[in-house]
Amino acid sequence: MMDSSISIKVHVAVQATPHEIPVTINTTVEDVIIETSKLLNIGPVARHLFGLRVLSVTDDNLWLSPSLFILYAKNEHHVYEYKLRYKMPDVKRLKSIDCHAYNFYFYQVKSDLLKSKVTGLCYDTCKRELIGMGVADMYRSILEEDKSREIVEQNYKQFMPQEVVKHHMFFLKKPVQETLKILINSNTIGNLYVPVIKESYLEQFNSIAPDYLEEEYKALYSENGSSVNVAFRVNPFHSEMPGVRMCIENRKEWVHLAAIEDLCFLSTTDDGTVEISRKTGIPIHLKFLSTSTMFSFITLLNGYYRLMVNWNFDLCASTNTPSLSKLKSIRSHGPISIMKSTSIFKKKMSKKHGSFILRQSMKNYDNYVIDVCVNQSMKPMTYVIESKGGLYKLAGDDKIEYPSIWRLITNNKMSLNFIECIFPSDIAMNELLLCQNTSIKHNIGNDDEDDKITGPHLINSDSIKLLKTICSPKKKMQSLMKVRVATWCKSKRNESTVVVKLFQDDVNINLHLMDLLSLSKRWSSVSSSAIVRLFGLCVDTPTALVSEYFALGPLDTYLRTNKDNVLFSNLVEAATYIATALWDMETACLVHGKIRCHKFVVAEHTKNSFVVKLTDPGIHKCYTSHDLYWIPTEFYNSIELARKSPQADIWAFSSTLWELFNYGIILPDVQNVELFKKKFEKNIRMPKPDCCTDDIYHIMTDCWDSDPFIRKKPQATLRDLRQIWLQIYASPQHEYTPLKKEEIYCDDVTCSDATIYCTSDYTIETFLDTVSSSFSGSETKSDFIDFNSNPDDGRSYQNENSMLAATNTSFNQFMEQLTSKEEITNNMQSAMSCQKKTYQFNNATLTLQQVIGQGFYGVVLEGLLESNDNNKKKKVAVKHMKRSFQTEDFQREIGIIEGLSHPNIVEIEGVLEEPNLMLVMEYIELGSLSSYLRLHEDELVEETNRLLKYSLDIAQGMEYLGSLNIIHRDLATRNILVSSPTVVKISDFGLAQFLPDEKYYYLQTMRDLPLKWHAPEAILYGKFSPKTDIWAYGVLLFEIFSLGKEPNVVSKLEERLDVENLIRVLEEGHRLQCPSCPPCTLDIYNKLMRPCWAYVAGDRPNFSDLINNIKSLMTIDSAEYFTHG
Repeated sequence: MMDSSISIKVHVAVQATPHEIPVTINTTVEDVIIETSKLLNIGPVARHLFGLRVLSVTDDNLWLSPSLFILYAKNEHHVYEYKLRYKMPDVKRLKSIDCHAYNFYFYQVKSDLLKSKVTGLCYDTCKRELIGMGVADMYRSILEEDKSREIVEQNYKQFMPQEVVKHHMFFLKKPVQETLKILINSNTIGNLYVPVIKESYLEQFNSIAPDYLEEEYKALYSENGSSVNVAFRVNPFHSEMPGVRMCIENRKEWVHLAAIEDLCFLSTTDDGTVEISRKTGIPIHLKFLSTSTMFSFITLLNGYYRLMVNWNFDLCASTNTPSLSKLKSIRSHGPISIMKSTSIFKKKMSKKHGSFILRQSMKNYDNYVIDVCVNQSMKPMTYVIESKGGLYKLAGDDKIEYPSIWRLITNNKMSLNFIECIFPSDIAMNELLLCQNTSIKHNIGNDDEDDKITGPHLINSDSIKLLKTICSPKKKMQSLMKVRVATWCKSKRNESTVVVKLFQDDVNINLHLMDLLSLSKRWSSVSSSAIVRLFGLCVDTPTALVSEYFALGPLDTYLRTNKDNVLFSNLVEAATYIATALWDMETACLVHGKIRCHKFVVAEHTKNSFVVKLTDPGIHKCYTSHDLYWIPTEFYNSIELARKSPQADIWAFSSTLWELFNYGIILPDVQNVELFKKKFEKNIRMPKPDCCTDDIYHIMTDCWDSDPFIRKKPQATLRDLRQIWLQIYASPQHEYTPLKKEEIYCDDVTCSDATIYCTSDYTIETFLDTVSSSFSGSETKSDFIDFNSNPDDGRSYQNENSMLAATNTSFNQFMEQLTSKEEITNNMQSAMSCQKKTYQFNNATLTLQQVIGQGFYGVVLEGLLESNDNNKKKKVAVKHMKRSFQTEDFQREIGIIEGLSHPNIVEIEGVLEEPNLMLVMEYIELGSLSSYLRLHEDELVEETNRLLKYSLDIAQGMEYLGSLNIIHRDLATRNILVSSPTVVKISDFGLAQFLPDEKYYYLQTMRDLPLKWHAPEAILYGKFSPKTDIWAYGVLLFEIFSLGKEPNVVSKLEERLDVENLIRVLEEGHRLQCPSCPPCTLDIYNKLMRPCWAYVAGDRPNFSDLINNIKSLMTIDSAEYFTHG
């Protein structure tokens, strides 16, 4: 393990000796930049101009990503340089923003000049100016550093660039002395002349070196099917080609690729390839020689984009800005001024007493500021929040400290004044665009006048020949229009097939003609690769819209009928087109109001592409209850307002993605509307589709956020999806053994087929059952995904691991086990036939009641076990096994679990073999630990001892299994059940094995294996032993003490590593990072988690050692957890 007290050296331009910065394994590059900025008195606003680069004699252009852990930087000696990296177009503005940053920039320029490190500067041509600047600096040294004129003149070479001294050594001294004398005699203001000297120095420098801070990179570029070496230069303020320009090796001409303002996002692959997506033009692909160089290039573009275009957005998903993520998680503005805050209040139409803004302090890194509107005609009242050691308090109040900012906001004595928070927006951060050049306007449009769309064309109805109807709404009342294929005869030799949308026969056209004209005007002005082009409008009889025709038809129907031919990569690519449509609509200030899977058409499906396009929304009378799947919760009381809301489009986009990854499944009608609304208002969402990775589902849940201001923005969504697609394209292997497509989905699913039980063995409702039928009975949360919408410091709620995603089964996993609708029906009918029946079982009467869930081997029912001796009743859970699974696997599980008896292992009552094979076990109401951690996050964050008690329970249960030579092989919080708030039990022995004499077991059959929990030897060789359970236990501890976070060794968007790369990452020593404190501590991480991840199995502890370590970490107050247990 790395030394937690190591220091790194950071060189700065203002002093000769480097700063010694202490770091730990969790210190990021941005942390180092902030700490160095503090030492130099550079404030929170200007520090974003600075970067950290590796100090190297071979490569002075290797800059580090802000999110990189500094001890993982490939720098053996840990020596770095802190420099101003991002250039402002007007350096005088820097002086007004931060005088210390301005002063630093002066010394940086001087240092680079003296060392002849200013690229593009011709020292010989500019020798006169350089000598003059050197003399000015000599005089500055006399005034500012109180040096004598004699000493300065004697050391004049120290103020001149090396190149100038080298070529003009014998002719410098006399003109330097004479010029210095003139300068001294002209000064009439004494030391006040120092700022004038610095300003003149920098102005002169900018005139002779306008391209200072321009960076150049080498890469491979694909041209005409072959890779060529190219040089890339990045300079946002280049006089002819601002932004990024390229020159192919052995050619002289440079080609302009994009201005910074033209960039959309960046995507990366593990082999050092970067895809640059632009507003105009096809994406550019570059392959760098190393990933470190790649990230240096990415951080340059990302930094300029944040400082010129959108401070609130990271261009690349694989290298984020930690401080920005922190601000978003606590819903805070950046370090904006009180004037900007007041301006935000004035622009808010809903400005009222109690509205408040949370912002980062402009002066103090550890402080936040709350501006509260107390009167519309007065300036806001300001409160300062001070933070120290992870605790927060109001300035001037030393009595009460809070563990998070939002705990303080909602619980302190001033909380009555804090009524409505105004959340940060992109526009609100415009004050922080330090590098924005307002004097230059870039033409980012298409210069081809022929391609510009000015509005709808009027089309003569006589040129339209109607053909067949291709789409008619299921319920006529839902739409006013019908869709038909037609032939458009533009001329005798120019015919094309088009789609015509015209009114239903019984619709009064005059009542809706203005709506049609408005629709055609809005949608004909959109130019997008992901939106169907609207050609024009027929205003005579019949009145109709005319648009592009795509023979493959609506996306939902195509998915259902061609699912065997649609790959996962196709679905991801389709998702990028759906997101593109959303972003292009946002750019055009359009709201669709009806984004659904059936509103997209398949434009192209080939071996290499799957293109979908969004059609116009059409004209509808009103929303129906079926639309609730796509309507956000804030519009439940005024549902028609969703039609004009861009935030509603984001929600509908997410539901459309859910449809996409369920292969166009037909969702049932919502019968119990009030219950449906109630569930969603409690932050309950639809389960993760089987054919969907965690990172994609994470995007869905971000777009389903109950707070419209927190929902993921279209540009960020497109960026993340493109990153996922590029990773898949570059590395098609995934972390789970791929499933055959025919095993995932049964035949075409209808509404009735979709009413499937979709939760764990102990769940008492289903999602689709709730919406497809009238429901009566108790409600629970365990069957849904529940999100905590309360913001908290640095601990945004992790919703990608849901109860449904993490437990043994889900809606689609149930379908995965079936191959036909008959089998679904037979298994369900078989289980349902057992309900309300009684059986004699172990001197007791077993009564089976309602179905409560769907397990891996079959349906789960609630049962009531009544003793024949004393009539004592006991609730149990009963697994009703499918006939197809009454096999050796299940018999092995029964053989293992029947003989177990331990307080921390789920108790088995026995097996009922007739009339069907049924496993009877204890009923546990609180569900899985995975779900419980997230549902009770606010409560558990301060309960380190209780989390240690959970850890102890599991370790003791595992120690017991080890004594019986049993390995579990699937140890994770999803397979731990919460018996009571202080007791947990191990469950799910579907992968468990008795160990042979050799004390290890080799995988016999290919299964879907969760690699994130598996030790290297299990991944590489399929070799399992008690030590592989130890590794998994360490990952489980991470889940517990991160309160349910997903255990990603690398960033989320790089998590689909193939086996080779995953092993490489582990061999290099990368491990899960220490979770936040509280509830985790360094002792817990160092003594419990980290030892479990020793690469060599023999170096890992055993469960007895871990039990002793846990007990030593539990405080004296822990006794209550044992007594309660």
